Amino acid sequence: MASEQQMKNPLLVGRAIRAQLEHEVPQDLPLERDFREDSDYTITDHVQELHKSLCKDPRTLELITSLVSHLHAFARETQLTHAEWTKAVKFLTRAGKESTEYKNEFVLLSDCMGLSALVDEINHPKPPGCTDGCEPGPFYTDDAPTVPSGSSLAKPGTQGESMAFIGTVKNLKGEGIKDATVDVWQADGDGVYDIQYPDREEPNDRGKILANPDGTFSYRGILPTAYPIPSDGPTGDILHALGRHPHRASHIHFTVKAPGYDDLTTALYPSHSPFLGTDPVFATKKSLICQLTEERDPQRWAELGFKEGEVRGGRVWVWKYDFVLPTVEQVEELKKTRAKKSKL
Repeated sequence: MASEQQMKNPLLVGRAIRAQLEHEVPQDLPLERDFREDSDYTITDHVQELHKSLCKDPRTLELITSLVSHLHAFARETQLTHAEWTKAVKFLTRAGKESTEYKNEFVLLSDCMGLSALVDEINHPKPPGCTDGCEPGPFYTDDAPTVPSGSSLAKPGTQGESMAFIGTVKNLKGEGIKDATVDVWQADGDGVYDIQYPDREEPNDRGKILANPDGTFSYRGILPTAYPIPSDGPTGDILHALGRHPHRASHIHFTVKAPGYDDLTTALYPSHSPFLGTDPVFATKKSLICQLTEERDPQRWAELGFKEGEVRGGRVWVWKYDFVLPTVEQVEELKKTRAKKSKL
């Protein structure tokens, strides 16, 4: 175990380390045992002991201890080769280099391996009867206008067929929730989000809707279509290697908030969409799939809020859904119960 004097000795330590020692002197420990696979003291034991001796933050130590344990177990279970390890390192290096502000390959990889969905379920457990959640995805923006219920979220000329969405925000007792806000964002009829258009000047196909006092709300918009996640990078390569595709089912994103209730971020899917069973980011659930109806009566269009000449294609797709939110207290109680079970 080296002393501070030894660490600063130019005969023993190079100038790069000596420069760093001006800011922080690390704690050194003696090497008391050799680690060796197939012995009673492996590299895993050595790494864990070192971290336990030096790490001061309990949560960091808990996370890294579990991570090291599972990583080392994976290597042993699969008998990982040097060639495979090198390929994995190159893959992760490429993921970092090809990530941008609008396409984070590590987030995509997390999504496509189901990790993002799992983390969401852990952090937002749902009592039976509540609406299932999912991750918000990469296309959310905070510049959507706040509008009253019944508004149109689609600008004139937006590609796609007309749609009317009718919803409610309720609690587990079936009561409408007061002061609810419903944040909506979606792709258009070409499967393209507004921020993907280079000439975007203002938000389109998105809005923050103020629900009525009884929890009901509605809006007019465009029926979204399916689109692919970015597949020109390493995440696309691994999907191809696994025999999977990058195509997301048609959907609308929602974040529903109300005082005293757990925030809900989710997405709804029309039952006619392809890729419901093979969604690359594992966000589809049967409870979130909705049966839409076609309305071809112009008088009914007017009742839904459409102006004369606004409906294209001779029909309006009518989409209905009741969102059910748990209270903050109900979610916290579920988290405590799950935490106790995980320690058993």
